[in-house]
Amino acid sequence: MLEIIRRNAASWLMKFILGAIVVVFIFWGVGTFRSQRMDIMAKVNGQKILVEEYQKAYNNTIERLRNMYGGSVPESVLKQMNIKQKVLDQLIDSALIDQAADKMGLMVTDREIQHVILGIPAFKQGGVFDPRLYQMALRNAGMKPVDFEENVRKEMYLRKVQALLTAGIFVPDSEAMLHYHYNNAEINVEFVKINASDCMAAVNATTRKLTEWFQAHKEEFKTDPQIKLKYILFAKADIARDVNATDAEIRQYFEQHGSEFHVPEMRKASHILLKVPEDANATQVERIKKQAQELEKRIKAGESFAELAKKYSQDPGSAANGGELGFFQKGQMVKPFDDKVFSMKEGEISGPVKTRFGFHIIKLDKIRPERDKALDEVRNQIEQKIKSKKTEKLMWDQANKAYDSIIELGSLEAYADSANKTIEKTGFFSKRHPDPLVGFNPQILGALFSLGKGELSSLLEVPKGVLIAELSDKKPPYVPPFEQVRDRVKDAYVKEQSLELCRKKAEDFLKAASKDGFEAAAAKFKFKVEETGFFKRTDTTAGGKLPAAAVREALALYKDKPLPEKPVASSRSFYIVYLKNIRENADMKAFKDKKQEIKHKVRQQKAQTVFTDWLQHQREKARIEIVRKP
Repeated sequence: MLEIIRRNAASWLMKFILGAIVVVFIFWGVGTFRSQRMDIMAKVNGQKILVEEYQKAYNNTIERLRNMYGGSVPESVLKQMNIKQKVLDQLIDSALIDQAADKMGLMVTDREIQHVILGIPAFKQGGVFDPRLYQMALRNAGMKPVDFEENVRKEMYLRKVQALLTAGIFVPDSEAMLHYHYNNAEINVEFVKINASDCMAAVNATTRKLTEWFQAHKEEFKTDPQIKLKYILFAKADIARDVNATDAEIRQYFEQHGSEFHVPEMRKASHILLKVPEDANATQVERIKKQAQELEKRIKAGESFAELAKKYSQDPGSAANGGELGFFQKGQMVKPFDDKVFSMKEGEISGPVKTRFGFHIIKLDKIRPERDKALDEVRNQIEQKIKSKKTEKLMWDQANKAYDSIIELGSLEAYADSANKTIEKTGFFSKRHPDPLVGFNPQILGALFSLGKGELSSLLEVPKGVLIAELSDKKPPYVPPFEQVRDRVKDAYVKEQSLELCRKKAEDFLKAASKDGFEAAAAKFKFKVEETGFFKRTDTTAGGKLPAAAVREALALYKDKPLPEKPVASSRSFYIVYLKNIRENADMKAFKDKKQEIKHKVRQQKAQTVFTDWLQHQREKARIEIVRKP
């Protein structure tokens, strides 16, 4: 590309074309021209899923993962989670749900979407929807209102389809009783753990075996494509050193943006929650209300609110802290709770307040009146905002001007000489292991890796500033010779073979245990038998003694089938679990009190199963065509 530019830089037509391209690149980035083509990722019963739609969903997923991991996402995690395929599966499921909703005659109106958005607490200021907060929240999430509203529409279609499919689900008392017995019984499990590391010494890693294994697994050792850049960086930190905010600018900003520095009234409250199941009848609701009234009397008689909250509150998020909810402003809690708190006096105890969660006894701990912050309180904050805005503008102005000059002069080098700038260079890097200059940004990496040798990038915003880069060299992927990766091959081979030896040993032990008994087999194989002690089925780690997968297998065992059908793999170990004892703990009085709550949970489980099975059936009968593999 640069060669063409150099040859034609003097042409007025070329300058016009290049100027237009620069403007488009600055606004949209290099990928836009491709995305304008209606590239198809998949078809679901003829409905198209576009590449652009897939890329947007994928980028949003990666961004959420980045937030979870506090930065870059390990490649091993992306592979293990099979993110690319999962994103496509979700888009296919969404299309199937939309099509089903259409056949069912379901509709989601703009008014319904508006109602949902207006009710989201994050978009409210003082209990009222604030368009500025809405726009700011979406901007921070990298979303446009039209995209967010479409997501809300899809979510509402999903809920309506689920509601229609599961409307007839009924849970009789007998089924609730079975679940209660099952979940309250305690089990005691013996287990044997076999580590793959203990089998490593038995692996015979000869050169011949390693060579043969390498030939069969060459693709696993293929290098990633790599590129090398030369670049000029307009660093934000360097530009910021020469930027100032005057006192007049600070004062003007303060006067023009007063609402930013208004602190609404905040109230600190504590509560005791007694939950009311969604399907509770009038008698049950009245009984729970009386329990709440009894707690109110005890508090007003002098008992400690905090101690009663710790003992009786069913809010897992606050009970342990004596019911404390901290400070919050009006509109952040459900309306009945909110209305009550903001009508109380400091130190006051409320009577039972009914919300969709149940009955609350509320104590108002403290009131912080609303106020406007003084200029001195926010001077530094305003100064940083002004400096940041100025720096951003100056950085882009300099980068745009430089880009025009590079185009006109024909090369990075010519511009660097004329502007007294230094051209920096990266070493070779791949998408999986990018240069720190670029970071883990799929769009930036995609733009750079799509360049040809000697081709100039658009203006790219990287963590440290704005980058103008030229691809100086490119290494295609290749399989290194065996000797070069021998140590890696040996390590992978030994790990694989030791795991297989470990699996075989675990399977042999399980056969022996089925025939001779668990203890006898353990003695024969010289395995150490460990015991969990009694634990409830709700304890997913058996007191921290077993991984979740082994606990799930143990929970599926019963008296007539105390051993699993196969060993449980977890990390690089295998577990064989054995059901030693079951202890029944059914309390019929407690069951009577919790029956409606149990029914509600069982109904939710059944509803999820019904919906999952329905969606799988829709997939099986649909015409799904994958046009491009993710």
